Amino acid sequence: MYNIGIISASEHQNNTYVQRLKKTTYQVYTLDKDEVVTKASQMDALVIEETSELSLQSTCEIILELRKSVKGLIWVLSENLSKTSKLIYLQLGADGVTDKEEEQEEFILQLSNILKRVKEEKLPISNPNSIFEQKISESSLELIPNNLSVLLEGESEINLTKLEFQTISFLVKHTGQAVTYEEIYQNVWKDDFNNCEEGNKQYRVSNLIFHLRKKLETDTTKPKYIKTIRSKGYMLAM
Repeated sequence: MYNIGIISASEHQNNTYVQRLKKTTYQVYTLDKDEVVTKASQMDALVIEETSELSLQSTCEIILELRKSVKGLIWVLSENLSKTSKLIYLQLGADGVTDKEEEQEEFILQLSNILKRVKEEKLPISNPNSIFEQKISESSLELIPNNLSVLLEGESEINLTKLEFQTISFLVKHTGQAVTYEEIYQNVWKDDFNNCEEGNKQYRVSNLIFHLRKKLETDTTKPKYIKTIRSKGYMLAM
């Protein structure tokens, strides 16, 4: 059973998503502002309701405060979701941001899947002969599409730009294989592929890899993850 904390400025919770959560095996708690700090650590997931009463600024402050001590999932449900507010919440450390009115079913499924995955990863591998399961558990770099980020060594979550995430995703799909500058460029800058000169393509890819290495590598002069394949392109080593 999972403990789900709902952080809301509203005293009455007749929301359909709350009713759905209560019908599952989850134990749902309503936390007011005074209880957030003291009880948040006891929750497996925290859901922040951004409403007219709980503004963007207040929501940001709550996320920042929670991330100081809470390792559990943090999700934001917004009544007035915009691309800008979504990016801000994700950059501050929220694990997911959902439109409160339009994406309730999607939110519950995503939350359930992530909680299940987290629980399974804490358990020992039941089938020692499963190479696939072992590779997943031992992977030092994990993509987190919802956040446009990667998790390094199971500990450090690194936020990326859209182009950076598309590039690392393409490299992950070809782990251990050398991919050319042109292949990377074609898969990241699809719409602009035929309108760019060859030298400019290589420059753009090299510049993007440079910024990726600054975020992912401890020592960019001796990269651990993104290896240079001379005169060809790059390769992701895991």
